[in-house]
Amino acid sequence: MRIKSLLIIGLLLLNGASSHAPGALQAVRVPHEAEAASQKKQKTANFTLSKEQKFKLYTRYIAATKVKKKPVVKKKKVRKLLPVVDHKDIKLKHRIIADEVLRSMPKKCQNTLKNFYVRYDNPKQRGLGGKTTIILSGNIPDDEFRALMIHELGHVFDLNNAVECLSGTKDSGISHFRDGDDLFYQNDPSISFYSISWINEKTKRPGARPDDFVTGYAAWDVFEDFAESMTYFITQNDVFLERAQTNPILAAKYNWFRIHMFPEGKHIAVGEPQWNGTVPWDATKLHYKWQGHTHTHSH
Repeated sequence: MRIKSLLIIGLLLLNGASSHAPGALQAVRVPHEAEAASQKKQKTANFTLSKEQKFKLYTRYIAATKVKKKPVVKKKKVRKLLPVVDHKDIKLKHRIIADEVLRSMPKKCQNTLKNFYVRYDNPKQRGLGGKTTIILSGNIPDDEFRALMIHELGHVFDLNNAVECLSGTKDSGISHFRDGDDLFYQNDPSISFYSISWINEKTKRPGARPDDFVTGYAAWDVFEDFAESMTYFITQNDVFLERAQTNPILAAKYNWFRIHMFPEGKHIAVGEPQWNGTVPWDATKLHYKWQGHTHTHSH
């Protein structure tokens, strides 16, 4: 016999000696191999799952272990402020306003502004503008600050020496207009605007009337006429056009800005709803709603 069989018999004898009378050997039934295999198969069958049950368990497992993806959040486009206006000593709101205004101006003239300052020490003048520089007061309402920025940019665009913006060349000859010691050449586009109402920088054409100017301040000199007319064109375009319908001088000025500065005809602000018949003194104090660039900025 095999060793395995002897061990089984020994175990059976021990069990029998402890549970039965001495000398009595209980007959023990050893399952047949085929029967044992059948019992094992039956036990295994009790744990067999159908395909449908397996699929349900699988889907539950996947759902329990699946890593939830975070929702994709679209980031707002962040635009850096133009370096010329982005200075730490200027309040952020004023930097943003200046940036929006400058970006709304003709691209050919945007780079003519080289220096930008805002004063918070109650300066006597609200704004100053020259060939390359603007200085504004930061102690005025935001809408007025924006309109004043437009007005002073009118001076920068008008007086700068960049031919691509508004400037002439020496070979065309000297005009009758000058700003102090600075000369204006005949092919400077500004000359055609000046000549509508002026003989030179201080002398109006004969017969000029107050309503030939967009504001009272525009009649001060040729340069204020330019800056106020540009501000009026941008912030009060509808009223400017309405007034131009019955005034050929204003029509010529309106058309000059439409041709030389804003040929695309885009309105970046909406002003007074209608002309009330009274010439205002200052275009920078008129009410308007801004519609220019208003994007998110970084700082």
